[in-house]
Amino acid sequence: MTDRKFKYAAVFLAIVVLASFGSGLESETPQPQKHTILLELTPESAPVLQLFRAEFVDSFERTSLSPWTTLGTSPWGIRDTMDTYGPNTVAASGYQYAGIPGTDIALYPGNETDSLITPTIDLTGWDSLFFSFSYWADFESNATNFDGGIIQISSNNGATWVQIDSLAQGHLNPTYDDTLCGTGQIGTPWAYCHDRHYWVAVSSMDLMGLGYVSSGNQMKIRFVFDSDDQSSGQGWFIDDVRIADTSPPDLQAPIITHTPLTDTTDTLNNYTITATVTDEGAGVDPDSVLLHYEIESGPILDVTMTNLGGNTYEADIPVQTFHTDIWYQILAADSAGNWGETPLYNFEVTNARTISYDDGQPWFAPDTLADGYFTRFRFTDVGIDSGQIHQLKVMFEGPGEVDVRVYQATATTPGPFLDSIAGIISPGYDWYTVDLDPLNIQTANPYGIVVGYYKIPPPEVGILRDQIMNYPEIMWNITGTTWSPSTGGDFIMRLKVIPLDEPGIEENAGSVLSTFSLAQIVPSPMRTTGIISYVVPVAQSVSLMVYDVTGQLVRTLVDQRIEAGRHSVTWDGRDNNGKNVASGVYFYRLKGEEDNLTRKLIIVR
Repeated sequence: MTDRKFKYAAVFLAIVVLASFGSGLESETPQPQKHTILLELTPESAPVLQLFRAEFVDSFERTSLSPWTTLGTSPWGIRDTMDTYGPNTVAASGYQYAGIPGTDIALYPGNETDSLITPTIDLTGWDSLFFSFSYWADFESNATNFDGGIIQISSNNGATWVQIDSLAQGHLNPTYDDTLCGTGQIGTPWAYCHDRHYWVAVSSMDLMGLGYVSSGNQMKIRFVFDSDDQSSGQGWFIDDVRIADTSPPDLQAPIITHTPLTDTTDTLNNYTITATVTDEGAGVDPDSVLLHYEIESGPILDVTMTNLGGNTYEADIPVQTFHTDIWYQILAADSAGNWGETPLYNFEVTNARTISYDDGQPWFAPDTLADGYFTRFRFTDVGIDSGQIHQLKVMFEGPGEVDVRVYQATATTPGPFLDSIAGIISPGYDWYTVDLDPLNIQTANPYGIVVGYYKIPPPEVGILRDQIMNYPEIMWNITGTTWSPSTGGDFIMRLKVIPLDEPGIEENAGSVLSTFSLAQIVPSPMRTTGIISYVVPVAQSVSLMVYDVTGQLVRTLVDQRIEAGRHSVTWDGRDNNGKNVASGVYFYRLKGEEDNLTRKLIIVR
C-alpha cells in the first residue's frame, strides 16, 4: 500500500503549451511565454487540472510594430532614444517605445485620432485578466485637457470596443487625469491628458472579474490618442505592455489623496498640509513622503511629512504676510522605489476675493477674431461694495504678446480707459496670472470694473472659454475701438479684488465686532466657488462645516481656534475627498463655544 501511494503521488503529467499570434513574424516579435499544465493524480481524489496560465509582454525593443496594428491617418511607430524628439529620459541602449509622432516631426498633427492595437489574444482557459503598461506624455499644456489618450478593450476581436475605467473608478491605477473638453472624435471621456515628463506605470484590476471580458473571448486592447485641431506637444508614448491572467509585479506608485488649500486670510498660523498616502504593493516608505513648496520670492524647499498614524501624513508651511503666493505639491515613494506625486497646487495668503464667471471646464472654442477680450467684473457678486484690483488670471488660447487693459464699467458698453500693463507674454495653452497691484486702481463703482487683454499681433492670441455662455451681458470683444457683446462660452478669465474698508466701520487693531454672526455665501446660487464670511466676537474654537440635505458631512472648512474679528473662507465646491459636489441644496453651520448658526446654500453646476 505504501509503494502504491508513493507511485501515484510521484506522477505528474507536463504538457507544454506553445502559442503564437501569427506565422512568419520576425524573431523579435513578442510571443506568449511557455507555460505548463500540471495534472496530479492521487488515490484519494479525481485528477485536478490547474488552469492555463499565459501572458503577452512587449517592450518594443525592435524596429517594427508587428504584430500590433494601428488605426488613423498618422499611425504610431517605433521610436528610440537616439531620436531628437520623444521622451528625453535616460534609457538603456536599444530601449524603444511606440508613440506619436509616427514620422520625424516634433509635434503630433492636430485634429487626429490614432489607435495602437494589440494582436488578438485568445482568453480560453483564463480565469482572470490583468493589464499593465508605462506611458510618457507631452500634450498642449502642463495641466489642461485638450488632447489625451484612453484605453479600450474588445471582447469580440475588435468588432466593438468599450473604454476601460470610463468613469475613473479605479479600475486603472493610476486612473485618468481629467475629462477631455470635446476633443476630436472621442469627445469628453476621462483620459490621460496631463503632461507627464517621466514614465508612469499603470496597472489594472482584474478586468475579467469586472466583466470587461470572459474566458473564451477573442480579446484586443487598444490605446486611443486624440487631439483637437491644434497641437503643440510631442505626444503619448507607450512601453512595457503586459497582459496576463496573473497580477503584475509591483509597478504602482503610492496613491496620494489631498484636499488642496485655497486662499486664506490667516496671517497668524502655519498652513498645515495633510495627505493620505496608501500603497497596496510594497507599502509606503514613510521617510519618502515629502512636502515640496515654494514661497513667492523665496527658496524651493522639501520637508519630510510626519506620519500621524496609519496612512495620514502632515507638514506645515510657515505663516506668511498678506498677498503672498505659495506653490506646493506632495511626493511619496513605496518600498519598491515607485514614486508618485500630486499636481502643483497654488494658494495665496490674502483677503482678496476671486470673481469668476466660468464653470471651471475649458472648452476648445477659442476666439481669435477680435483684437481684445474683456469682462465686466461686478464686486457685488462677491459681497463687497468697493475694492482694489489685485490679480487677473487668464487661460490663453496660444502663445504671443498682449497688453492687459482696465476700463471704467458702466451699465452697458465699457466706459473710459483707465490704465494698462504692457508686454505680457502668453505661455500658450495655459493659465497666466498678471499682478495688477502696480496700477493701484480702486473703485466703488456699482458696476465694478472692466478688465481684459488686447493682443499685439502677430501672432493672434485668443482666449479659452467654457462650453455655455451664462453671462452674455458682461463679456465683450473689441475690434479697433468698437465694442461688441461676446458669444460662445464664458471667458476663462478671473479677477482678484482686495476689499476696501466699508465706510462707517472701523476695524483697527484695538477693535472687535461684538456679534457672533454668519453671512450668506456669495455668490448665491454658487456655481464653482463661494465665499463665506463670519464674525467671532472673542477668540475661541470654531468649526465651519458644509452638510448635505441628509445631514451628512460634506466638507470641513474651518476647525481651529480663531481670533476675534471678521473672517472669510472660500469653498471650492469640493468635498473632503477633493471631488466636486453635485448641484443641489446644502447647509453650512458655524459652531463656536457657545453659539451655533446655520444657513442654506444652493449649488448650480
